[in-house]
Amino acid sequence: MKKNITIKEVAKLSGYSTQTISRVINKDLKVKAETREKILRIIEECGYKPNFYAKSLVSKKNKNILILLKRKSGHKATIWTSTLVNEIILKNTRSDISILVEQYYKDEELEKSLLSKASTFIDGAIIFYEEKDDERIKLLEKNNIPFIIFGKSYDKKNIYVANDDFNSCYKATKYIIENIGEKIVFITGESLPMNEQRIEGIIKAYTEVNTDIQELKIERFINTSSEIKEIAKKYIYNLPECFFVNGDEKAIVLIRELFNNGIKVPNDVAVMGFDNLPVSEYTIPSLSTISLNYKKLAESLLKKIISLMEGGNEVTEEVESKLIIRESTKKLKKNQGGKDEEI
Repeated sequence: MKKNITIKEVAKLSGYSTQTISRVINKDLKVKAETREKILRIIEECGYKPNFYAKSLVSKKNKNILILLKRKSGHKATIWTSTLVNEIILKNTRSDISILVEQYYKDEELEKSLLSKASTFIDGAIIFYEEKDDERIKLLEKNNIPFIIFGKSYDKKNIYVANDDFNSCYKATKYIIENIGEKIVFITGESLPMNEQRIEGIIKAYTEVNTDIQELKIERFINTSSEIKEIAKKYIYNLPECFFVNGDEKAIVLIRELFNNGIKVPNDVAVMGFDNLPVSEYTIPSLSTISLNYKKLAESLLKKIISLMEGGNEVTEEVESKLIIRESTKKLKKNQGGKDEEI
């Protein structure tokens, strides 16, 4: 008896496709009796045990969407990513559609990924953290599987749903310059299209109000807590007027590290975040931030990928965000009651 035999091996031994094998496993009555008997005999002889993925290959009525996230080695899952993925899952009210989630770190791992089985049971994919020459996209295109990207794409022909990153950072930076000061340190991560759009929005705000761009400092490739702490130490004796942090989680770490070094927010320096995570409202001080419309992002991603799977035509969409002013920026000291202010 052969151990760990796969559905592809059963298909090879029987001379039928994996789809036909799956139909037999799922007791599809449209399969000819002769074909069914031959396949069942081979399955029994080989000791093949159908798994979830094989069972999911039942007709065209059931569809599988794969959410695939690639992370840098050593980087943990972020709260905002989990929030958006959960919203996508919650938005799916169709019983004929299943949503699968997988993350990996290196391209070599794709051989063991669900994506390598895309031609057999994945009907559509949502790609997070696209890279240049992304191997996931190459595999999907090779297998003719429709996909959509979260965040701006490197390739204009790809359809994506993204936050309006340019205008989000333009609005926040203009607020900082007009209400706090011109000396800003923008802390960001990898050189992704969405991060570059955010930087462009910041630069536009500087040029529009005739502010010296030399007052702006950009700290790139800052992703981990230890890297944030190093940035805090770098500026302890040369504080800007505001730290603008590309991510609420990193902003919270920064505030804590500043506090540990005797620097108070917002009295000594202001801090602006990006994401509006639920926890941002309850930090001390509460965090001013850019609020992403998670529900709209999730709704658009799901709606568009289903449409593409069903042969529809879709276009790229950018979703508007809001600026939330709380205690970590100086302006709130003028307000009474400490209520959030939306801009």
